[in-house]
Amino acid sequence: MKVIGGTRVEIDEKKLFDYMKCRGKKATLDEFIKEFKIKGEASLNEFMDLILGMEYSGKLYLDNKGFYHIFDEQILLEQGVIHISKDGYGYVNVEKDGKVINYMIYNRDLNGALPKDLVIIRPRKKSFLGHNLAIVEKILQRDKFLEIFEYQGNGVFVPYEILSNFKVKSSYVKDLVEHSLVLMEVQTKGEYEGNDLFFCGSVKKIIGHRDDPKIDEKAICLKYGFDYHFSPKIMNVVNKIPNMVLDEDYEGRVDLRGKKIFTIDGKDTKDMDDAISIEKEGNGFVLSVHIADVSHYLLKNPELIEEVIKRGNSAYVADSVVPMLPHKLSNGICSLNPNEDRLAKTVEMHFDKYGKLRDYTIYKSVIRSLKKMNYDDVNALLEEGNVLEGYESFVCDLLEMNKLSNLLTEIRRKKGCLVLDDVEVKINTDIEGTPVSIKRHSQRSAECLIENFMIMANIAVTESYGYLDQPFIYRIHEAPDLFKLQTTLEILQTSGVVDISKMNDLLMKIQRARDYNLDIKPIDLQSILLDAKNNDNLMAITNLILRSMKKAIYSNENIGHFGLAEDDYSHFTSPIRRAADAVNHIIIDLHMRMQMATNDEEIMVIQAELNKYDVMLNQICEHISEMEVAAFNAEKEIEELKMIRYVTDNIEDYIGPIEAQICNTSKLGIVILVDEKIKAMVSSADLSSLGFGYMRDSRSYVGKGKDKFKLGTHLYVLDPEVSLQHRIICYHIPLTEEDYQKQFCNDDRKLIKSIHCNF
Repeated sequence: MKVIGGTRVEIDEKKLFDYMKCRGKKATLDEFIKEFKIKGEASLNEFMDLILGMEYSGKLYLDNKGFYHIFDEQILLEQGVIHISKDGYGYVNVEKDGKVINYMIYNRDLNGALPKDLVIIRPRKKSFLGHNLAIVEKILQRDKFLEIFEYQGNGVFVPYEILSNFKVKSSYVKDLVEHSLVLMEVQTKGEYEGNDLFFCGSVKKIIGHRDDPKIDEKAICLKYGFDYHFSPKIMNVVNKIPNMVLDEDYEGRVDLRGKKIFTIDGKDTKDMDDAISIEKEGNGFVLSVHIADVSHYLLKNPELIEEVIKRGNSAYVADSVVPMLPHKLSNGICSLNPNEDRLAKTVEMHFDKYGKLRDYTIYKSVIRSLKKMNYDDVNALLEEGNVLEGYESFVCDLLEMNKLSNLLTEIRRKKGCLVLDDVEVKINTDIEGTPVSIKRHSQRSAECLIENFMIMANIAVTESYGYLDQPFIYRIHEAPDLFKLQTTLEILQTSGVVDISKMNDLLMKIQRARDYNLDIKPIDLQSILLDAKNNDNLMAITNLILRSMKKAIYSNENIGHFGLAEDDYSHFTSPIRRAADAVNHIIIDLHMRMQMATNDEEIMVIQAELNKYDVMLNQICEHISEMEVAAFNAEKEIEELKMIRYVTDNIEDYIGPIEAQICNTSKLGIVILVDEKIKAMVSSADLSSLGFGYMRDSRSYVGKGKDKFKLGTHLYVLDPEVSLQHRIICYHIPLTEEDYQKQFCNDDRKLIKSIHCNF
């Protein structure tokens, strides 16, 4: 309700639309004010909030003559968030009738738009490489734009990575020499000076010189919001925290220092937040998962809670980590280091001989890990029977754990749990961050064991604390969009890389679900993924399916986890590395205090603290979900950078002919996996020059003969072009296996390399 001229008149979207339709679907602000008798500053502000909200949501459009239009097909405009690639092109995706339309915008047509701006675009009749073309008509809302810039002198900064004609001016040049890299916030609308578009900006942080070691890692991390350094205020708080467990900290905890407890992590891991132990119970098992009690220190230092939430999570980039908590906590007093007393929360779980969880308890404990194990050594024991020095007294425990883990894997499989990320690439670097080797890494027994145990602990905690009508952070994963999933599976079906009969059955289920508004179950997808594990097209299949799935996020409302086939799931087991886990630990601590409270006043104080989290939990969930995506993007970008540098430094090994496999196809070309680990592409232009045309129905490139390049095809490639700034490797000459056999033999490889080494 709005107060207008002393009379209460309700102005809503319907009234505005009705009036505008009478006016020919457009009206000025003055006409609105006159029609609705808007008087007074407060009333005008409220009305403008309504108008702006409708404009930002794509319901109204304000043209450059001051007329508001109803935003529909007749004005031939679209609205969306713009993304700008490293080559300076803009991209806007518009969803219509369940389909996504891709628009590409030339650099010259950006009209001053920057990444993540909400823009109005005017589609053009032409298209380019499968993209519809458009121009930016108007910047509707400017996002806070942080980017890395390189100082060129005279107060001028240029984008460090984006190939664009825009520059930034800033009066802040103190302590800067030419080629310094800075993190800058771009402000105001840009203005042209000749062919260059200039913005104003403010320097937020000096990163270093472009030639400094590991400068790219630092720059990328800062761009995504991850700073290696903590503020003096935070460090002052941290420095007051003791380096060892104090006498008063043992009070009220179960003493487990006599148990055979140990950790299993990567060889280089220094922030260990989980330890495990196992005992026999008749024919069953008692598995205990001990998690670092980070909240013990956070609750005593509220400034640290704010810092944890702000950072969201640690970012693991190449050979280093940007920690969520300062090293004194993450690697010190909170880390479950061997032969040190540490505070923990223990999830004690009782399983029968079939691996079914029968009972569990959660309590505070003090533990002393006996050994820091690593995945490689444990895998050697479990898979090869090779007992390395120092593991002799743990053999029985590890074998029992592996037995339980195998039972849990089978139970998860029967429930329909999806396994999509079975293979990853590990980049090894030297002390200066230069990549020295790239290897494929698959999940093995030890990694699977830890994953199974942490999942079970998370489930137990969620079941215990998720039903108390109190705030809690859930890990949720929505079911996939059926149209998108169906489209992806049809690509796999057409490519012939999966079992056709199983795929036909699955597509019929999905079509039935779409027709009758039914749900698809994770177990329906499982058989395709299990087949993929034994398929040499594993990477191609899982990458495509992952792209069709929705991303798991954090939420204060529980809707279940589709990928894990669990109705109740949360994150609890990594409080050193994830804010969601740390906040859940805090909430659990408050619940435990509530149970121990002896008077109403104490209960009211604790409930007030829980209510505080209840109010802000939705906002926390949104932020930490965004920071999780930011960490993923930072890790991915640094991985791409390291791969490009590795190929550049070892170019003779990648000149070709070298074996590759197609993991995706589109009108733009084919994406290939070179040497089973390096992503590259062959452009549609290069394919066209060799007589291959794109066939949309089969998602393949077909030559004049029977030659075909499709998903999963093995081929050989020659003549690479490497662009560090674009983060891309492009091969210009693809060969079918048959052509390779005809044109090359083993003796020719040296000749071919010598011909191309002048690249």
